[in-house]
Amino acid sequence: MKLAIVVGHNARAQGAVRPDTGETEFAWNSRLAKLIEEEARLFPQIEVQTFFREYCGSYRREIATVYEKADDWGADATNELHFNSHSNEAATGTEVLSSGSASSMRYATALQNRMGDALGLKDRGVKIRRSGRGSESLMCGRAPAVLIEPFFGSSPQGQAKTDEEHEQRALARSILQATQDAFL
Repeated sequence: MKLAIVVGHNARAQGAVRPDTGETEFAWNSRLAKLIEEEARLFPQIEVQTFFREYCGSYRREIATVYEKADDWGADATNELHFNSHSNEAATGTEVLSSGSASSMRYATALQNRMGDALGLKDRGVKIRRSGRGSESLMCGRAPAVLIEPFFGSSPQGQAKTDEEHEQRALARSILQATQDAFL
C-alpha cells in the first residue's frame, strides 16, 4: 500500500498560523509528515512518501503538479495535511474532506474515527467537497484522496491537543491506522 502525504500550502503561501506558536500550516504539517514517515516503520505494509506543493504560478497548476507526482509514484491513496482556523477561538473539532467516491469516503470515515480517538476533539464529520476550497485536491489525482483538518490552530482546545510531540505522534499513528483500516 503506497500512501502519498501531501503537505498543504507551500513555502510561499503557508496557510493559517497557530497564534500559540506562530507556526504556519505548512511548517506544522511538514513536521507531521516527517512523523508519519517515522511512524510508518510500525506499519510495514504501508509505504509513505511526502510530496510538497510548489508554487507554479496558479493554484490549480500547483495542485495538478503535486498530484501528478503522487500518481507517477503509484500512490494507492493520498492524504493532504491541513489544520483549520477561525476568527472565533471557540471553533474547534476534527473533520475530513472527501470527494465522495466510495474509496475516498471509506478512508475519510476511518480517518475521522481514528483522529477523533487520538485527539478527543469535537467530531465535525466527513464532508463531501466537489467544488470550492479543497475540491481540486480531492478530484485531480488518480488515487482516492482526502484532505484532513484534525484541529483548529486558532482554538486553545486544538492547540492543547497537538502541541506536544507525543500528541503529534499519536495523530501520525492515527493516520496510518486509518490507512490500514480503509485499505488493508
